[in-house]
This record gives sequence, C-alpha cells and structure tokens, in this order.
Amino acid sequence: MLIEANALSDPDDLKTAISCVETLREIGNSAELRPFVAREVMPGDLTGAELETYLRDAVTTYWHECGTAKMGRDPMSVVDGHLKVYGVEGLRVADASIMPRISTANTMAPCVVIGERAAQFIVADHDS
Repeated sequence: MLIEANALSDPDDLKTAISCVETLREIGNSAELRPFVAREVMPGDLTGAELETYLRDAVTTYWHECGTAKMGRDPMSVVDGHLKVYGVEGLRVADASIMPRISTANTMAPCVVIGERAAQFIVADHDS
C-alpha cells in the first residue's frame, strides 16, 4: 500500500517552507549565534529550484497521520458513523484515519475514544 500525502502540493505550502528555511538562516547567521555556528549543514547553500527540490525530497512528517479514511455520508467518505467501511462487509476502521481533521493536541486521546466506541459498536452488534 502506498499513501501519497501530497506534501507541498499547494504552492503556498512550498512558499511557506522556503520562508521557514530563510528565517532559520537569518536566526542561525545572527551575530548572537555566530560564535556557536560553524556552517549550515542542511540544506546548505541551496537556493531557488535546488532548494525547492531539496524540500520536496526531504519533506516528511513525524506526526500522526490522520484523515485518510474519512467518516461521513458524502461520496468521499470511507466509513459510516459506526466505523463500518462502505461496501465491505465485516470491516471497520477504528483509528485516526477516520478523523475529519487533526486535533490540536496529540491524537492519542481521540484514538482511545474511537477505539472505545468501536468496541461498543462491535459488542452491540454481537449482542443483538
């Protein structure tokens, strides 16, 4: 399975990443930090198209992926309100992928709630 996150697919995201590198360069090259900095290690002296290529090749996430199997009722939804996958009998999704938006805090707590609700749905289905 391949998950294509489309990182930096929006031109504004790439502009923001370049701006971030430029800001960090300003900070790292400031008079106050000069005694502690020998050189820029990454991305080095890259600018323009070379910097864009570097950023596209280096972009990754260390955060928790979510929102890849949307819960809802519209044509783009993957699971229903009971976490059942549309069109696949006996399959539920009970993780951060069903979240329509990432939470502002760590995703662990919402995932626990999703798991607890999944357990309740499964028990209810087997008790009836």
